[in-house]
Amino acid sequence: MTLNSLLRLGAVSLVAAVFPGAGLAQYPERPVHMVVPYPPGGGTDNIARLLADRLAQQMGRPFVVDNRPGANGNIGADAVARAPADGYTLLLAGMGPLAVNPGLYKRMPYDPAKAFAPIAVVSSAPLVLVAGPSAPAGDLRQFVRIMRERPDSLTIANAGEGSPHHICAGLFVKAAGASVIHVPYKGAAPAVTDLLGGSVQALCENVGTISPYLKERKLRPLAVSTQRRTALLPDVPTFEEGGLPGIDFSLWFMLVAPAGTPSEVVARLNREVNAVLAQPDAIARLRDLANEPVGGTVQAAADFLRKETERWPGLVKSIGLNQQ
Repeated sequence: MTLNSLLRLGAVSLVAAVFPGAGLAQYPERPVHMVVPYPPGGGTDNIARLLADRLAQQMGRPFVVDNRPGANGNIGADAVARAPADGYTLLLAGMGPLAVNPGLYKRMPYDPAKAFAPIAVVSSAPLVLVAGPSAPAGDLRQFVRIMRERPDSLTIANAGEGSPHHICAGLFVKAAGASVIHVPYKGAAPAVTDLLGGSVQALCENVGTISPYLKERKLRPLAVSTQRRTALLPDVPTFEEGGLPGIDFSLWFMLVAPAGTPSEVVARLNREVNAVLAQPDAIARLRDLANEPVGGTVQAAADFLRKETERWPGLVKSIGLNQQ
């Protein structure tokens, strides 16, 4: 290496030492990978592709959606937790791998509370308890009364053992002080099929999956899982309005980076995500996906994730889900 090269290298090192953010001024300089820990075509994947497309437009570099499903989201999340903390590998995930799974698995490959640098909460989505054509009840109070009078006479489907939909149903049954038969499926599609066919009586599911059947009156909405009614289903009461207080539960989706990612990169991504969430057509698309935009500061995202990681293991245990 020549003397001039050494001098240039020394000058660059000095600038980086005195001005730590100087090397980040051009971020991103190459494509950014956004890992989705679920298969293509699902709700999380749809949100990720909307976000990746808009961030690429705003930041001038490709944002590539990388689907890495498995282990209820743990495989993809662990890949990001182990990735270099340079802002070029991100995770767009829901509450499962970021908060709930420590209550479901005896051994976790990462600690959600320590493995990630929160960037922003992108959106949230209520769940709705719906009754199928074989359910002997027209509203929540009737359904609960039958549950109490005839224990284990009703069946509630879910999209998988330990899924948010299963947890929602478990919270509902616990609040009702009754018992039903939980029927797990491998995904929402077969659960909805059996609900429509009358094999099971009810299902907790996200609004986007269920809304076509609600419009066609093939399924009856009983209650939404949020503390307040949702604009997505304004005529559907909350569980509290139906006589079951204490249920406040939404799916949520957060963008995070590996822990240790430079704060300047996290702050830049936060600003860009909030810019996406302010676009009317992006808001409309999220609502088409039965999601409400959230956004907010990096600190707000960090505070939210901390509360959720503290909240969910105890809730999972309280409804009797066995650790895997």
